[in-house]
Amino acid sequence: MPKELLILEDNQYADFYPMSLLRPVYFLRPGIRYLYEIISNNFIEYNTNLFCREILGDLISEQTTYPVNKTDFSDTDETILINGRIKADLNLFAALQKADTDVLILSKGKLVGAKIFGKLSIEEFDLLKKMNFDALIEKLKSRTEVMEIEIGFYNYLWDIVNSIERAIEEDVFYLKKIPKISDSFITGGSKDISMAFPGVVFINGENIMISRDAQILPGAVLNGSDGPIYIDSQVFIEPHTYLIGPVYVGPKSRLVGGKITGCSIGPVCRVGGEVEESIIQGYSNKYHAGFLGHAYVGEWVNFGAMTTNSDLRNDYKNVKVSINGEIIDTGYLKIGSFIGDFTKTAIGTLLNTGINIGIACNVLGNGLVAEKEIPSFTWYAAGNLHEYRITKALETIEKSMARRKVELGQPLKDNLAEISKNRLSRG
Repeated sequence: MPKELLILEDNQYADFYPMSLLRPVYFLRPGIRYLYEIISNNFIEYNTNLFCREILGDLISEQTTYPVNKTDFSDTDETILINGRIKADLNLFAALQKADTDVLILSKGKLVGAKIFGKLSIEEFDLLKKMNFDALIEKLKSRTEVMEIEIGFYNYLWDIVNSIERAIEEDVFYLKKIPKISDSFITGGSKDISMAFPGVVFINGENIMISRDAQILPGAVLNGSDGPIYIDSQVFIEPHTYLIGPVYVGPKSRLVGGKITGCSIGPVCRVGGEVEESIIQGYSNKYHAGFLGHAYVGEWVNFGAMTTNSDLRNDYKNVKVSINGEIIDTGYLKIGSFIGDFTKTAIGTLLNTGINIGIACNVLGNGLVAEKEIPSFTWYAAGNLHEYRITKALETIEKSMARRKVELGQPLKDNLAEISKNRLSRG
């Protein structure tokens, strides 16, 4: 009988805007692996299933081989539910697998996970699909042993950004143990490293992993003293690029010079200049000089030359961020910018500390962009905000994706249209 793992998106997704506008929270990535991959990798004997907002179902189905919002679990022997935004806890994962009775695990009243022998009832499954987790918890309480534990959640984007160092280290430790992966990489401590990458300087090379099909030109420096560096398949690194770990560079990305410190860079990116402790989801260009720090950047973002964000207030007070019109004290001194998918900045754009920019915006900075939050589908110029009409936006989006030989599919069009329609809504 099959065992099913259900990774859930809970109702706090709006606190991760703009990144969660086009993806579930568990599709975010603090290090090398996405949050859902970390969970799934710890339940290899289970069939992984993903549950998210109904509007995202078709879009996410295009991006994963796992079933999304599946409805038929008729032959299930046991079911494990996991909240997709928890911080990975190997002891919790092991305890759930070993549990020999129905159990519900909560942390301060929030759903952490559950194990049910057999399948969920029709009513329980209906509450899950409707994302009515309060009612689901109450329903499960009636037939499970309830355990209250202390566990960490990712509550906002800055929680993920501030986990880069730990996440990359944990991911590298995990990936090194998989023979198929480790055999396709060489390390800075290997005997053939100098032959593979002549003229490249490796510092603490035993902490560096490089795919055998990556290219690194002479004059690059990779420093693994402060954390691991993981260079994925078909990455190209140009001269005068200085990497200080922990750093992840995703497949087919190109580094074009500059200093990159403590970052997770996704697939098919072009990155140069100075980038510090930031996450770039993928398919984005920061090709030119300029500073990006303590930021989370979506996909298909383009930074004009000399675009720079501030990540530290002059008075050294905690940075406050606006999400859906609500001002939130992050509790951190260093917070940069949060920039949604398909957004572009003009040359010389200066972004204020903790700015939150939505999906498909065009930001033309004439001096410092002082707004705390810019809604999706907005043209911003000289302090004025105008709607960026969906028809014009889709034309540009389609062209930008075609340059990377990626097609703008109907599910993405539908989601972008919905975001455009609700661009000024709160919550």
